[in-house]
Amino acid sequence: MKPILVQIGWFKISSLGVFLLLAFLVGIAVARRRGQRLGIDPSRMLDLSLWMIIGGIVVGRLGYAIANWPTFASSPLSIVTIWVDAGLTFYGALIGGLLVAKYARARTIPMRQFMDVFAPALAVAYAVAMIGALFHGLYLGRATDVPWKVTMPLVLDPRHPTQIYLLLASLGTYQVLRVQERQSPPPGVLFFLWLLLFSLARVAVEFLVESPTVLGPLTLAQVVNVAAAVVALIGLFISARRTPEPEVALPAV
Repeated sequence: MKPILVQIGWFKISSLGVFLLLAFLVGIAVARRRGQRLGIDPSRMLDLSLWMIIGGIVVGRLGYAIANWPTFASSPLSIVTIWVDAGLTFYGALIGGLLVAKYARARTIPMRQFMDVFAPALAVAYAVAMIGALFHGLYLGRATDVPWKVTMPLVLDPRHPTQIYLLLASLGTYQVLRVQERQSPPPGVLFFLWLLLFSLARVAVEFLVESPTVLGPLTLAQVVNVAAAVVALIGLFISARRTPEPEVALPAV
């Protein structure tokens, strides 16, 4: 575990921040390749992706600050020093990115199909980000004796590598999306399928994370992800039943 990857005097760069940057770059690369087959110029897709990332960071950071307000109350300016702790709420970042996408996307592309462009990119990018989470010590797993346990500095007992579980789940989701896309699903299905698999993975892995419960045996993260899974199921149902929109063939993921 190495939360601070680089420190020069007072300036610190977190390991999570570095891998978040790598995750953004990987996600943009996947989205640009897929968007090009939709007729979006690669430079245009790059612009869209960067604006979506900015929107995601702003909303995700605000969500993180609100959720951890006791930590930020004594030093409100630390809300903007995201390179130190790299704190973001995932769904806040997702909502911020989608809001920007709704208004900044190419007008000739249906929104549901545009969302499908980013589903595989989100799966791969999240897997990369989980490497940073492992270095940073986020999602600290419960103590365990399983053969694949990990030992972290400043933590006495070996732990479940929950970050690796989420990494593998995200890569598995990517493969599922590849298979599903070959079936030419209606627009929107890929995105909501990604959201469903992602949220279910988070619910499952959270049982192995040291977090306080807020609703029966469920943690706050599980409650949020159960809600996200319900939204995903509704989105899948609606996308499958709606009249198909004019489509442009998507590439293999």
